[in-house]
Amino acid sequence: MPSVIVPARNHAQFTATCLGSILYSMSRLNLKCEFILIDDASDPEERIIDIFRDHRAKSPGHEFKIIRSNKHQHYSGVFSIGLSQSTRDLIFFISNDMVTTTSFFEAQLLVSSLSREIGIVRGTSNYTDSHPEYQIAPPERLKSYPDIDQFSRHQFNAHTCGYAEDRILSGDAILLKRELVEKIGVLDLRFFGYFGDVDYGMRAQLAGFKLVCAKGAWLYHEGGGHLIAEVQRRKVDYSEVHARRMALVEAAY
Repeated sequence: MPSVIVPARNHAQFTATCLGSILYSMSRLNLKCEFILIDDASDPEERIIDIFRDHRAKSPGHEFKIIRSNKHQHYSGVFSIGLSQSTRDLIFFISNDMVTTTSFFEAQLLVSSLSREIGIVRGTSNYTDSHPEYQIAPPERLKSYPDIDQFSRHQFNAHTCGYAEDRILSGDAILLKRELVEKIGVLDLRFFGYFGDVDYGMRAQLAGFKLVCAKGAWLYHEGGGHLIAEVQRRKVDYSEVHARRMALVEAAY
């Protein structure tokens, strides 16, 4: 049974929706998971820990580890914390601005089982970072979770176990194998905000593992969720927040 790592830095609504979709999907797949939920130094008024605890209380069939960092860890930090706490052979990492489906997880699990060389599996989405070729927008606006679930199932039926091999890892929603983690460890914490996933993907390939995209795995991605949350919380202009983000990108590069 898999581990599921979900980090959150603010934006309570995104986080609750993301967790709810994962728990619903796993129940349909009859999978009992180890959830590793990480509050990445969110503002206290966001009550992220309370959201984690509420979902734990409603899901007695799963195991939960709830962690709060008092210092902002960003991507590489929270991912590494999650990997260090995971005990399962398969590990999902899901950003908190995503809405998952049964079909998404099903396709990733199927593709991961095709070869021991496959170390990391990503999927497609309506919004993707670094991989525009995997950006698949629905023909119409999705108004509800059943709409998201139906479109995801359509993508699964069209592609099932089809996959493409990647050279670069964009790790916002991925499945990785314990064997890979045991071989190359966690992420390099010198990459604070960005490029930690790119570096990790390079290390995985140097260790003999493949990075692939499961074509049948589609989820809904809010896109830039943490930026939207910061704009709303601090009541500042988006351009200011985006400029600060790009400075982090440049430093990491």
